[in-house]
Amino acid sequence: MQYTVKHLGNQLCNRLGRFILIVGLVLLPLLASAQREAIDLANRGPQVGDTIPEFSLPDQNGEVWTNESIIGPNGTMLVFIRSADW
Repeated sequence: MQYTVKHLGNQLCNRLGRFILIVGLVLLPLLASAQREAIDLANRGPQVGDTIPEFSLPDQNGEVWTNESIIGPNGTMLVFIRSADW
């Protein structure tokens, strides 16, 4: 059987591709399970049940909202979303 350079090159590429795939499949779970630094949520602002300071903030339409204007019969839940699109 005669092998051409093209045939040998294709074989090498196929084997190299399989090797990279296998190494990737083995290493990916190891990298994903690496220990991450724990986040201390106690230092990240008001906690559930904390009293927040009085505030007065405008929304996107210019309407001003305060603590009293947003409170409902069961209290208030504030959710702050940090946007990367300012």
